[in-house]
Amino acid sequence: MLILRCHSIALPWCTLPKPLERRQRNREYDTKRRAENPWRAWYGTARWQALRASQLAKQPLCERCASRNRVVAASVAHHTSPHKGDAALFWDPTNLSSSCADCHDVDEQRIERGGRARQEVDADGWPQEIK
Repeated sequence: MLILRCHSIALPWCTLPKPLERRQRNREYDTKRRAENPWRAWYGTARWQALRASQLAKQPLCERCASRNRVVAASVAHHTSPHKGDAALFWDPTNLSSSCADCHDVDEQRIERGGRARQEVDADGWPQEIK
């Protein structure tokens, strides 16, 4: 067994995750997720790409950042009402809003899971009033 030494700490090489094993686990997870949520394939269609491009052309700035007086380019077309596989809600252009990746990946996902968006802080690090 190969032992790596780093600042007097011995690490057996065999305990570290192997990249091929991690890739295999990721593939298995992705396969399972696709089987459980077949509507995820809709995101890869030309129809979705056109709808997304239309939304981002109509509203090129992140709407959540704009409400916080920040100017950030939007990169994600976000469903304001979660569609959960409902085709009518998925393809409805009035159910879309523009978000930057940060707001979508953090705030919007928190809200969908029953939480609330991040609170703004002032220069001293204290929470600000929500307007």
